[in-house]
Amino acid sequence: MRIEKEPTGGRHFDFAAPEAALLRQALESTVVAYRTPPAELDPMVGNVWYRQAGLREVGIRGEDAFHWVEGLHEVRLGREKLANRWIKTLPPIGQAGRWHLAEDEVEHFVATLNDHRLRRAAEFDLGEGDLEVRAMEKSKGDKRVALVEIHFLAWMIELLLHE
Repeated sequence: MRIEKEPTGGRHFDFAAPEAALLRQALESTVVAYRTPPAELDPMVGNVWYRQAGLREVGIRGEDAFHWVEGLHEVRLGREKLANRWIKTLPPIGQAGRWHLAEDEVEHFVATLNDHRLRRAAEFDLGEGDLEVRAMEKSKGDKRVALVEIHFLAWMIELLLHE
């Protein structure tokens, strides 16, 4: 993968076919999660996305907590619309290719990638030690897939933020 910053601030991505496929899968699964009402999410995911436990700790309860969570959910629904558009413009399935991201979408894209990473880490209750490359090499099955996604998207975010 290569990322180039345009003079306008947008980004051009050059993807190998597997990279484009991984990004497509991550965006598609994140779109589904964004559509899920906060109360119906896995509690671990709900906590990392909506800080529900943190709200209780600082004394935000009841209607105030409900409005806080609903507001964050609306933000994610806005990202869902962008993600659906991004999916449509990615290289075709099984193909390498170039992809463009507008300057005003970069921040939303990074937030969406990070949401996916947080969700996958929460789904497998991954901690710091689990995120080490050595742990990924030893992992199997769905946990290994999640770790590959987490590391790939972290690399992508790093390239985006330092381009």
